[in-house]
Formats: sequence, C-alpha cells, structure tokens
Amino acid sequence: MSFVQLQRPLQRGAAASLRGTTTTTTVAGLEERFTRLRITLQQTNAALQGTRYASVKSQGAYRIPNKKTIAKKMGAKKTGDQYVIPGNIIYKQRGTIWHPGENTILGRDHTIHAAVAGYVKYYRDPARHPTRQYIGVTFNREDKLPYPPGAPRRRKLGLVAVPRKTEEAPATPDALSPSGIPLAVTRLPQIEMPEETAPEPVEAAVREPEKTPLKDGNSIISALIKDKLHKRRLQQAAAEKEKERLKKEAEIRMNTRVLRLQDDYSYRESNWEIGRLVGDVGTIPGSEKMDSRRAKFRLRRRKRMCSFNAIKKRKAAKAQLREEYKARVRANREKRIAERRAFAAKVKAGAAAKGGDASGKVEA
Repeated sequence: MSFVQLQRPLQRGAAASLRGTTTTTTVAGLEERFTRLRITLQQTNAALQGTRYASVKSQGAYRIPNKKTIAKKMGAKKTGDQYVIPGNIIYKQRGTIWHPGENTILGRDHTIHAAVAGYVKYYRDPARHPTRQYIGVTFNREDKLPYPPGAPRRRKLGLVAVPRKTEEAPATPDALSPSGIPLAVTRLPQIEMPEETAPEPVEAAVREPEKTPLKDGNSIISALIKDKLHKRRLQQAAAEKEKERLKKEAEIRMNTRVLRLQDDYSYRESNWEIGRLVGDVGTIPGSEKMDSRRAKFRLRRRKRMCSFNAIKKRKAAKAQLREEYKARVRANREKRIAERRAFAAKVKAGAAAKGGDASGKVEA
C-alpha cells in the first residue's frame, strides 16, 4: 500500500496524539512516528506532491518499420445483414474485387457505398456474370439477392409498381364534360392536311439533255458530264419539293392550336400539342435543318461507307480487267509460240527431206 493511501489516517492519528503540544514537540513527535514507520519527511513530500509523466509521445516516436507503409485500412466495413444508411462505406478496395449490386454505388476509388437505408447482402449472380461477386442492399432483412428474374422491383416503404390510370382523349374537339363545358377549344380554325395524291414525277420538271452521237472520246466525255449534271438537277428538284412540303406542314401545325380543359377549369395546351407544334425529334419547323445531329452523323457515315464500297467495287473491277488482260496476253503468247514451233518443225521437216534427196543422188 502506498503512503498516499495512508495519508488521511496518519494525519488523523498525528493530530489526535499531538493535541495540546507545541510546534517543536509536534515536529519531534512526527519525526519519531515516521522513524518508526521508516518513512522520512522527504519521502512524504515526494509522495504528497506526486510524479508527473508525459501524456503525449514526443515527436518522432511513431516510426514506420522498414519494408512497410502506412496502413490504408482496406476491406469490409460492414458485414452481411448489417444495417446501413445512404452514404455508408460498405467495402473499401483498390480495383473491383467486389462489384456494386442492388441499391449500391461505386466511388471513383472503387469504394462501394450504400445508396439506400437497408441491410447489406454479399452475393453472386451467375445470370449477370459467371465469376463476379456483388454487394447489395435490401430493404428487408429476410430478402435474398439476387432477386428471381421477372420479380417485381422492391421499393422503399413497400411501394410496388401498379398500372397507371389513363384517360382516353375525346373523340372530337366538340365533346362536352359532364357539366356541359367543352373539353377542347381551337384557337384558330383547324386546317386539314391536303389529301395525298400521286406525286408529280420530278423528271417532268427537269428537261432531259439532248443526246448526241458518240463519235470520238470527247463526245463520250461530254455525254457523261451531261448525264451527271442531269442527275444533280433531279436531286436538287426533289430536295426543293420535299422542303416545300415540310414547310407547308409546319405552317399547318402552327396555325392549328387546340386548348384542352384542365382540372382547374382552365384551357391550356398539353405537352403533346406543344411537341406537335415544335415538330418531330430533331426538326425545326420552317428551317432547312430537318434532321438531328445523330441522324446527320449517321447519314455522313452511310455516305462514307457507300463511297468506300464503290471504291472497293471499282478496284475489284479493275483487278478483274487486269487479270483478264493478262490471261488474254498469256493465251496469245502461247498461241504465237505454238505457231512458231509448228513452223520451225515444218521448216526442219522440209530441210530434212531436201537433204535426203541430195544424199540419194550422190550415192547413185
């Protein structure tokens, strides 16, 4: 037992034994009693004052051992079936060891967070990927992931998907509500679209170039140039005709404004009507830009592919003509060689015949 714990009893005992004595006798009595207890005054002062130790380590006391780095504290922060709230870290990793599943999100440092309040589930989904492992969050602890295919989507607060009630639009603009108020009102007289008739051929509007007899190379080139210019004029005429048709259709749309009766008994245009006035996706009524940006890229890609296919066809045709020419040259060469060999054999046979006759005369 330390002296500090005996401080109160010693003080009471010393005070009781020294009542009515002087200061000198008090000090002498204390020394005598401390001598008996084998405790000096210096030890009592040290025990009463106490020793103060540092509460914070000095600078540089924390040292990282060699061949080690500061711990990154990776791994799972929440276990299976543990409750989480949105934003809680479930798993901290470098690389997608675990992939985000139901109701979870993946951070840019591959950390998986909870997107909703629920219970953590570690699972695999062979239908989604044969080897990947996922982490998800369910609203109910007893749910198991992955959900069976075709099952209704689980929503917070027990909400389920139900078919939306749709009201059929009135058959005619003059239909009346049960209270006798018109359901639709036209701001301007409704203009009907013109009936579709057989389109007038564009070739009739563009005069066909005169045909000239092909005598030489210049006449052939001039005929090709005229045909190309004629096709270009036809394309321009067709584009102008389509532009006029779209302009008339846009004008009819802008002149027809139908106002529908709303729940607050006011007449406004519906979103569908506003979209009809604006036009189809990527169209601007009354302008030349009638296609979307994506459609333009698609058309440009198609033209490029058509051009590349035409170049390939021309190259293939040229290669075929080249092969045919080489075959003809090879056949002509072989034919000439055969004729030369036949002629040489004939000449040799004639020379041999003449030599035999000369030898016979010499022998005679």
